[in-house]
Amino acid sequence: MARMKINVLVFTLMLLCTGCVEDTAVIQENTINADSVKDYDIAAANNAFAFDMYSQLTQLENEKYENIFFSPHSISAAMAICYEGAENTTKEQISNGFYFPTNKTVLRVGLKEMDDGINSGNNDYVLQTANALWVQEGYPIKEAYVFNVKNYYDGEVTNLDFVGKPDASRDTINEWVEARTNNKIKDLVPEDSITSDTRVIITNAIYFNGKWVYEFDKELTDKKTFYPSKGDEIPVDMMYMSESFNYGENSMAKIIELPYKGNDLSMYIVLPKSNNIEKFETEFTVNDYTKLKNDMKFTGEVETSIPKFKFETKTELSDSLFEMGVVDAFNLNLANLSGISDSPLAISRVIHQAFIDVQEEGTEAAAATMVGMEGSCAMDSNPKEFKADHPFMFFIENKRTNCILFMGKVEYPEYEETKEF
Repeated sequence: MARMKINVLVFTLMLLCTGCVEDTAVIQENTINADSVKDYDIAAANNAFAFDMYSQLTQLENEKYENIFFSPHSISAAMAICYEGAENTTKEQISNGFYFPTNKTVLRVGLKEMDDGINSGNNDYVLQTANALWVQEGYPIKEAYVFNVKNYYDGEVTNLDFVGKPDASRDTINEWVEARTNNKIKDLVPEDSITSDTRVIITNAIYFNGKWVYEFDKELTDKKTFYPSKGDEIPVDMMYMSESFNYGENSMAKIIELPYKGNDLSMYIVLPKSNNIEKFETEFTVNDYTKLKNDMKFTGEVETSIPKFKFETKTELSDSLFEMGVVDAFNLNLANLSGISDSPLAISRVIHQAFIDVQEEGTEAAAATMVGMEGSCAMDSNPKEFKADHPFMFFIENKRTNCILFMGKVEYPEYEETKEF
């Protein structure tokens, strides 16, 4: 039987989770061995993966001293659909890399419950996610796999002619992505990425648009100096307000919570006290983030200065996932994705694209990933200052699930050019 290639495209926003303070080895052991949905801490698992991926992105040569933005939730959701068809060492490696339970039913139910919560609807903000499975016409994909994608991942299943009409197929998928991200993610599927070997493409999309509980007054936005890690200082549009927020700090960093209307989501900004984000992010772990966030107190007055920022990123993740231990899935001779089809399949590439826009009224964010395969608190009365005039990390968290939807780093505010891989 001919060896085929499978293209898996993932359309994503960013998810990160705050779990209990455990090192990743303990999180991995507990999540992988979870034998029930109650035992599976999907927040801790997603959080751990988010920091692992962030660490990989900071090591990419072209990412140094540049903005970072990605959606671990979307990447995980797309890879979960791949994992659905993985067996043997391929399954084991994806499980270890993404903190997925070896019991696939636990993962299916856990992700379905999370996505149902994300898509439950709230008039105060827009937050939605979607999955789709695109299959080559006539390709013998397994009925059980299709059933699970539809039933547990709410995935749309569509047949396309990748072989005969690759450009039309690409346009169809990209239009699906654009429609589900309010046209913020365009051309996720690159030209010439669909070939005669393409048999399956998986997409996941997530989109968020929310307004702050306390909006910044545009009249107070002014040009201020921002000090990047490298290079000359730059003028930026700095927003300002003095309001009561959850705020915390330790010897290394400050943290502030900026809530969105609806009280379901918040942005957390982590600002290193010294202008050395490279050293800070190397040492800052999921445990540190969790502790810093949990130690926040509601402070009566925080003089808050945050730059407006808007940028887009597009990154090839295949090498990062390989470094994280997902190896066999990329090798046609080693990959076992027999739960999808009896024809041998392997991942050829993984591409992630994300967009973020933070301004006075609120935040708009979207993200996408392409995986290509072959074949309450005490009041503090002392005023605080939170002045983000140098590089910082940020997180958008779904407080109902204790998971961060987006994670990133701002090196250059208002940097809008899309970085190509």
